Amino acid sequence: MHRPKHVVEYLLFRSIAGLVLILPLRAALGLAWLVAAGTHFLGRVNVERTRNRIREVFGEQKTEKEVRRIAWLAWRNLCFSAIEQIRFPKLTLAKIRKQPMGSLEGDLKKIMEGCESGFIMTTAHFGNWEIAAIAGDLIGLPLFTIVRKQKNPLMNDYINKMRCSFNLELIYRESNIWKSVVDRIKQGKVLAILPDVNVRKGATVDYLNNKATVAPGAAHFAQLANCPIYPVMARRIGWTQHDATLLAPILPDPEADKKADQQRIMQEIMAAFSKEVLKAPEQYFWYNKRWVLDPKSGN
Repeated sequence: MHRPKHVVEYLLFRSIAGLVLILPLRAALGLAWLVAAGTHFLGRVNVERTRNRIREVFGEQKTEKEVRRIAWLAWRNLCFSAIEQIRFPKLTLAKIRKQPMGSLEGDLKKIMEGCESGFIMTTAHFGNWEIAAIAGDLIGLPLFTIVRKQKNPLMNDYINKMRCSFNLELIYRESNIWKSVVDRIKQGKVLAILPDVNVRKGATVDYLNNKATVAPGAAHFAQLANCPIYPVMARRIGWTQHDATLLAPILPDPEADKKADQQRIMQEIMAAFSKEVLKAPEQYFWYNKRWVLDPKSGN
C-alpha cells in the first residue's frame, strides 16, 4: 500500500503533467512563468537563502540588483526545466537538430568513433542538464547514468518511465555499482554524471571562489576504465532554445599516484564548471538542497 501523501502528490503531478503535455510549448512555459513569479515574488520560496549563496560566490562583484536578477532567472529557468522534463517524450532527433546544441552531434560522434571503449561525460547543474542527456541519447550515444530513488515510489517510477522513453539506461546508486559502471564503459557505453554536489568525504577542490568537497566518482571511474572525461555544459537561450558547449577532455594519468590523480582530475572538472557558472550565473541551480558549498548538506 502506498502512503496517502504519496498518492496525492502523484495524482496532482499527473494532472499537471497532463495539462503540460496538451498545451503548446510556449503556453506551458507561460504557465511555468506564472508559477515561478508567484512562488518567487509572493511566496518567497528560498529567495533569501539563494541570494545569500549568490553573494557568497560573488561577494561585492555583483550589485544587489544583479543578485536579485540572478536569483529570479535561476528560479524561472528551473520551473521551465521542469516543464521540459515532463515533455521529454515529445522530443525527437529532428527537434534536437533544430536546436543550437544540435551542432555538437558531429563532434560527439567523432569522439565515440575515436574511443577504444566508452567515455565519461560530466556536467554541472547548469541550464537544463537533463535535456543534455536526452539530446545525447537521441543522436545515438549509448548513455547510462546513476540515479537516486525518489522518496515517493509512485513519482520515482513515473519520472524514470519518462527518462526511459529513450534508450537512456538508469542504474540506481548503491554501494556495489563500481564494477557494473566500469564494465559498461569498457563495453563502449557513455557514463553521464553530475559531480557538483557536496559530500562529507571526497575531493576538496576550488569551486565558485570557495572550497567544495565533491565525490571523486568521475575520476575513479575514468581511472578504472582508462577513459577520457568530457565536460559539457548545456545553456538555455531565451525560453525555448538550448545550446551546449563541449569543453576540453580530461585524461587520467596511469603513471600518477591514484589519489593525487583523482584530486587533479576533479579539480580540472570543477574549474571548468566554475568558469562557465561565473560567466552565466543565472543558468546555475542555486536552489539545490545539496548545495555544493555547504558542508552540512553532504551525505
